[in-house]
Amino acid sequence: MERTDSLLASIVKRLGLEDGVRLARIKNNWRLIFDKPLSLHMSPSSLSEGKLLLNVDSPIWIQQLSYLKREITEKLTAYGVRDIQFRLGRISQTKRRSAPVRKHAEITSEDELFIVELTSRFSNEELKEAVKVAVERHLRLSKYPR
Repeated sequence: MERTDSLLASIVKRLGLEDGVRLARIKNNWRLIFDKPLSLHMSPSSLSEGKLLLNVDSPIWIQQLSYLKREITEKLTAYGVRDIQFRLGRISQTKRRSAPVRKHAEITSEDELFIVELTSRFSNEELKEAVKVAVERHLRLSKYPR
């Protein structure tokens, strides 16, 4: 019998959601990964193929953080990050919530059943919610691609 972790990993990979799940974990744990003042001046923006884009609130902080790039990257390797890039951008001071999903298509009862079945095996509520949101978004967007 396959472990739930390996089953989930293969489903997430097949749906192309790996980076999204990793980014959600990074955002949820941001204040645990980095103490103040670093966590107040930078925040994760996107993750693609192991490269994390960080928004930074001022050019001075971009320069300061560039000196700490290796240490920052090392703290994020557990999340699959191999490289980071800084850019000037908006920083949220409150705990981030998932962006609202654009309703391109409604989730059917069959979709809901699939999602419940998929996520029911998880004991970690944060992971369960992140996978639920990611799968719902994927299903909505895949029914009516742009």
